[in-house]
Amino acid sequence: MRAQRSGCTCRTGSAPGTDDDDGRCAGLEPGDTVRWHGASYLVAALQGGRVHLSAADEDGEDAVALLSAVVGAPDFAVLDDAGTERPGARIPDVSILSLLTPAELVDVRAWERHLREAEEGLPPGCAPDARPRPEYDPATVSRSQRLASKERELKALGWRKVSVATLDRRLKEYSAQGVAALVKVVAGKLYGNTDERIVALLLQELKDGVEESSGWGTRLHERLQAGLRAAYPEENLRISRTGFYRLLNSLGTRTGSLRGPVRRRREAAGSPEPPWTPTRARMLGEMVQIDSTGLDVLAIGDDGYPVQVELTAAVDVASRSIIGALIVPRAPGRGYKGKRLGGRATTSFDATLMLAQALAPMPARPGWSPLSRAELSDLPYADQVACDPRMAGAAARPVIRPKMVVVDQGKIYQGEHFEDVCTSLGISIRSARDNTGPDKAIVEATFSALKKLFSQYVAAYTARDLARRGKYVAEGPMWRLNELQDLLNEWIALHWQQHRHEGLRSPNLPGVVLTPNQMYAALVACEGYAPLPLSPSQSRKLLLCEWRQVGDKGVRVGNRTYNSAALQAYNKQPSGVRGQGKRWPIRFDPYAPHYVWLFDQRQEQLGKDPWVEAEFIHQDLIDGEWSQYLWQTAEQAFLNAGGPEEHEQRERDIALAVSELRERARRGPLDEAPAARAWRRAGAARRLWRRPGRPFTGPQPAVRPPDPDRYASISVPDPATIVPARSLENPAQFLFPDQDAGPRLSGDAGVLVTAGEPVAVPDTDERPPQNAEPPADPGVDMTTGTGKEPRLVAQRRGSTGGIADLFLSGLPAPADASDPAPPPRAAAGSTDEEDS
Repeated sequence: MRAQRSGCTCRTGSAPGTDDDDGRCAGLEPGDTVRWHGASYLVAALQGGRVHLSAADEDGEDAVALLSAVVGAPDFAVLDDAGTERPGARIPDVSILSLLTPAELVDVRAWERHLREAEEGLPPGCAPDARPRPEYDPATVSRSQRLASKERELKALGWRKVSVATLDRRLKEYSAQGVAALVKVVAGKLYGNTDERIVALLLQELKDGVEESSGWGTRLHERLQAGLRAAYPEENLRISRTGFYRLLNSLGTRTGSLRGPVRRRREAAGSPEPPWTPTRARMLGEMVQIDSTGLDVLAIGDDGYPVQVELTAAVDVASRSIIGALIVPRAPGRGYKGKRLGGRATTSFDATLMLAQALAPMPARPGWSPLSRAELSDLPYADQVACDPRMAGAAARPVIRPKMVVVDQGKIYQGEHFEDVCTSLGISIRSARDNTGPDKAIVEATFSALKKLFSQYVAAYTARDLARRGKYVAEGPMWRLNELQDLLNEWIALHWQQHRHEGLRSPNLPGVVLTPNQMYAALVACEGYAPLPLSPSQSRKLLLCEWRQVGDKGVRVGNRTYNSAALQAYNKQPSGVRGQGKRWPIRFDPYAPHYVWLFDQRQEQLGKDPWVEAEFIHQDLIDGEWSQYLWQTAEQAFLNAGGPEEHEQRERDIALAVSELRERARRGPLDEAPAARAWRRAGAARRLWRRPGRPFTGPQPAVRPPDPDRYASISVPDPATIVPARSLENPAQFLFPDQDAGPRLSGDAGVLVTAGEPVAVPDTDERPPQNAEPPADPGVDMTTGTGKEPRLVAQRRGSTGGIADLFLSGLPAPADASDPAPPPRAAAGSTDEEDS
């Protein structure tokens, strides 16, 4: 027969497996059924540190084992009469005593002293020879009588809620959990014991409200109450408003977040479950994170009006280097989806240009600080120039070839064009989870630091929202888009790449904080530097592609016609691509749509140039650079004005409109008088409108080979071998003989022509006297003004007169049949008489 189980009065919180005298505090008693190593046993006896097990299965064997080995087995469990596992002993958490105030801790110890006296007869801390009081002596008074005596004593002391039932319940809790059970009696429910169904329903309401508009906590409380009534109509599950806010606080949800921005709740909901691990990369380009964000700065757009800008950047995780950064204007378009015109934001082509920018050194521009150059930085400049000559004169930004890029779920990164370019460059793509910023935490932190260290110091800084924006930001001075891009590039090379980053530390010297350039120099020394220069043919493959058929008038791309003599060779010819018929792949750059290129794959297989260039037929009407954005803006204005539908006339008129738009952008806005555009704030200086320069066309990929150098075959002359030219001693009047204001020499040698009539000049080798005066001529001064006589040089036969004849005067006259052969030319350094 199963032995009677007695209650354990141990309150020390001993863990299972402790070597007690009888094993009861280890969670075992004789007669218990346990599971051990997959079999069922009956605890027959407990003897010191050993336990005698009687096999409950028919094919089992009895065993004697150490108590610690039995209770420490992975599958050990105490079974009830039905064979199910009973809950194990609970170890109370006494650390919550540290959360109590000194007064509350005194009350807890007082409760413990009274309960121990009512249960055992003596309070804790008594002397060894102390005797219990008569009303609490267990030898003479029953337990119920002791509890009744304790009730009368506590009520006499002014305690409330100390009935016999309450004392009995708290005494059982104290016997099971120890002093931790008395904390809620004194300090209330520190951790709370709300019904689990209420907690689950509240968590579900918080999850469903992530995408909803912000609201107050009262709305969530009412929704929770309605959900409880609908889910449990027969039960009275309720939660008070005070308990609701206490529960929210215990769940880590602040009430202020309920009425905060939706973006914050979305980011919090998308955060991964803890524990979080840092993003690691041990090689350059092993992981590159790419993302886009608003730069919080206004700039002057191509139309001369303020426009918001957007930044797309690529950050190398291993070195924290910004290897690519591209600023584009962000403006809403007009029209319905699919037919929207005039809008602008970051596109997949912009992300492709940024990747191409990361593969090439960034040239240092004139006017930059000398410290922003690579030769004066921590980069291994000499070794890089030896490997890649493009690094000569480059900025202090490293060239890192990405091996894997981490992007978000944006359509600009999920498009086919971006994926095809990454595949052709050998770059793998890893997509972050939807609305999960921590998956690319490095680039997000970089954006936050960039706005703090760069954006807020730029003119026309708008802050992150309208509530933080200044009142007259749009009326102050602004940078042009190209100038803003140039400022950012210089800041990256000068500040970011040479500023110490707390995340860059060496495992061998963890106390040393490195800069991105220093970390790059350390890593590139381990793995080497392998540049990837792109030829014009390879760069064209990064451009956007449209499949078009070549006709008599060329091809049409973006409502524009392109044609050339080379393109007509493909007129109505099949491309040889399955499913395309006579359509050919046409590549174009939306930032510079002056030209398009047809790609012939068959010529590439034969080792010939596969690209056929064609120019916009109305390019002569547009004086200067333009972009697809300018074309769409002019096209929208043209359509709104009711322009013709004929393609040829329409293209010509739009081209003229693009040229007019560029001129209007150069002049600046004319919607209000200059005085009205001044600062409206009293005492502020008048604003000077920054007129835009050339249109924003983004970074220019090397899609066209440079023009051949006409002077490449000419060697540089040695200055020691150059013969100096003869000095001209003629008066200024004789430098321009065609003018009537002074004398000149006629076509016949020795004839001086003045404003009046010609005067003969002696044909002799002798020089005129020192003080000889020229023939008299009213209003003509033949002197040089320096005290020297004028030297007259006769023109050669056949000369038309001019300054070039003065240089011919030192050369021999052309040979004539009637003239004798001219003497040999004197060597350099001879006298004037010998030359003449």
